[in-house]
Amino acid sequence: MTKVVKIGIVPIKRGFTDMVSALEQKYLFLNKCKEIAPEQVELVDLEGVLPEGILYADTQLDATAAFLKEQAVDAIFLPHCDFGNEEVVGRIGAMMRLPVLVWGNRDPLPTPGKRDRDTQCGTLASTKCLQRYKVPFSYIINSDVDSEMFKKGFVDFCAVAAVAKKAKGIRILQVGSRPQPFLSVMYNEDELLRRFGVEVTPYSSAILALDVKKILDERGDEVDAGVAEYAAKVDVSHMPIENQKTMQALKLAILDMVKKSKSDAVAMECWTVMGRAIGVTGCQVNGMLAEMGIPCACETDVLGAISAALLQAATLGREPIFFADITVRHAQEDNTELFWHCGPFPVALAHPNAKPSIAPAGQGAFELKNGAVTICRFDAMDSDYTFFTGEGEAVDGPAKGGTYVWVKVKDWEKWEEKLVFGPYIHHVAGAYGNYSQILCEACKYIGEVAPDPVEPVSKVLGK
Repeated sequence: MTKVVKIGIVPIKRGFTDMVSALEQKYLFLNKCKEIAPEQVELVDLEGVLPEGILYADTQLDATAAFLKEQAVDAIFLPHCDFGNEEVVGRIGAMMRLPVLVWGNRDPLPTPGKRDRDTQCGTLASTKCLQRYKVPFSYIINSDVDSEMFKKGFVDFCAVAAVAKKAKGIRILQVGSRPQPFLSVMYNEDELLRRFGVEVTPYSSAILALDVKKILDERGDEVDAGVAEYAAKVDVSHMPIENQKTMQALKLAILDMVKKSKSDAVAMECWTVMGRAIGVTGCQVNGMLAEMGIPCACETDVLGAISAALLQAATLGREPIFFADITVRHAQEDNTELFWHCGPFPVALAHPNAKPSIAPAGQGAFELKNGAVTICRFDAMDSDYTFFTGEGEAVDGPAKGGTYVWVKVKDWEKWEEKLVFGPYIHHVAGAYGNYSQILCEACKYIGEVAPDPVEPVSKVLGK
């Protein structure tokens, strides 16, 4: 399993407090973190770096920071073994400038004549110190190490760190130019680069067409293998075999360019030129790439591709995203909306009762499965960037051509108001699971983008 994110665990204690008790706490939460961390997460501790593997003195800061930087951690977790040391917390946060998580294990009832750990007291001092150093941080309520709150909070922080990591210098492969009538997908490439480090690599449709032809001529075995693999899970009876081969060659051409440009996501001009220049659309190619962990946006929507890449990071790569149009409000169910597109959804997300098929030109046709979903959109107007997020439930609904899913939400009118005045557009990224809080929390580490959830999210993780 590829590791998506690396978390440095830096236990904190007060210099004069009991070391035996602090070590007991350290091993408690180190073992718990190893138990609950998703397999996509790598943990790094201070064992062998500091004498007790605990940071408690300012003289230990340089060695700690040097080690964490050498290990290239993406975020740091500062669990307090007791009251902790607010000075080293603030300084290590300022030295690393990475996402920070603060938490302390809940103290037992006081024992007369014995000094308490006073863990909660110390975390309050530490968080104030982080604010003095202007270090953004995340927090889990003072809770038992075995509690669901700690487990959820820690796992969610791993996802937050993954989103923040992905947002640093994200690379988008732009395949073709935007369709002429799609003014809504316009974006400011210069601003994205200067403010967020987003790099866009252009890949013209003309060059793509030549690359597809070359692959068909020279890499027949790879093309045939792709045809067989796809036909094993999708009804291809309506698609001529030559079109099936062209679709696989198109996938390989884009995949080659993704690797060459080291891109994180693709914004594809999927139908206006591609159908004429290549002979098939890019619809199901989008879905195939998404299943490979390469999020794709339709109609050369670069901001949509950024949305999809960040949402994919929030999932820790556990499942592909889908990219959809917001299209139709259910005629009888006020809070149910149709998320549809002409055929790009990943087959891996198909409803268990669906029979996925593909049209002659390359558009998929199937319904997505039921379950909790998160919808998001990274967008901007007048240089103000916002990140829309909302959660709902994918439910069964009336059949529709192309790929589709009906999503039931708490209050659709609130969604529509926010989408219209956001300002956002009809394109959104979707993923199965609840990620709204994670995406909003990540905004504080991305910087210069305001979280914009439909429903308010908690400021603390684990709730």
